[in-house]
Amino acid sequence: MRSIIRRICSPILPVIAVFCLISAACSSLQATQQDAAAAFAPAEPTAEAAAAPFPAPVTDALAEETEPPVETAPSSEEPAPPSETPPPEEAAPPEANPIPEDLPDPLTAAVAACAAAEKTTQLVLAVDHSLSFWEKSEDGVWQKRMEAYCGYGKNGLVLAAERVMGSKTTPIGAFPLTLAFGTGENPGTDMTWRQITPNSYWTEAEDETFNTWVESEKPVPGEHLIDYYQYKYAVNIGFNLEDIVYSRGCAIFLHCKSTNSWDTAGCVSLSEEDMLKLLRMLRDGAWMIIVPDAESIGNY
Repeated sequence: MRSIIRRICSPILPVIAVFCLISAACSSLQATQQDAAAAFAPAEPTAEAAAAPFPAPVTDALAEETEPPVETAPSSEEPAPPSETPPPEEAAPPEANPIPEDLPDPLTAAVAACAAAEKTTQLVLAVDHSLSFWEKSEDGVWQKRMEAYCGYGKNGLVLAAERVMGSKTTPIGAFPLTLAFGTGENPGTDMTWRQITPNSYWTEAEDETFNTWVESEKPVPGEHLIDYYQYKYAVNIGFNLEDIVYSRGCAIFLHCKSTNSWDTAGCVSLSEEDMLKLLRMLRDGAWMIIVPDAESIGNY
């Protein structure tokens, strides 16, 4: 009997074994899937966790702690439409201390403020080696009409009250221009003009004729005017005319420069071209100021 059963079951046993193995594998796979699902499923919150506040998310733009936003009551009004006014442009920085265009330069102000400007409407100003001609307009404004280089005494400038005859110095101060003269023809000046003749002298005689023009057929002490080519065109500078002091000297002129030098024995020299230009603008009543620097103009 056993042999009969063994013969019947022998072919079936391998199939049964395979079936058992497959069944066991399926049961194992199902258990594994259930465990994985349980691992990834969200955990049920505990009572303590449910009561705790939900943490606010942190972003990259939030670099430091900020206060929580203040809750506001809902408004019944409609929101205002966005403004169409563009944002104001950034203001440009103001310019530093703008200078008015009509502000006179310091030299013009000094000329207008000096005492000599109250005596005349025309000023010849010699500041060291710079000579300029100034004229007052009808509305009272002083304007510079010309400027040129000038020469003066070989030994420099000295105060008029301290000058000594023969020192080859030019007096500092303010002086009237009394007359124009020359060996040349009147160039068209409106000043009183005198023509030099062979008998013309500027005398230094210590009498009533001192420091004046005289006509004499006989030589007199002083300068024989026709002997000086520099006096082709000249103007007398009224130095030592009042309260005369003989030792201070005389014959201080504005005249044409020497051919080889700007230096003089005490006069002021200009080129012939500038001398002519000046004469054609001058009128009687003009004054001249001679100073070493612009700061000294106010003294005269």
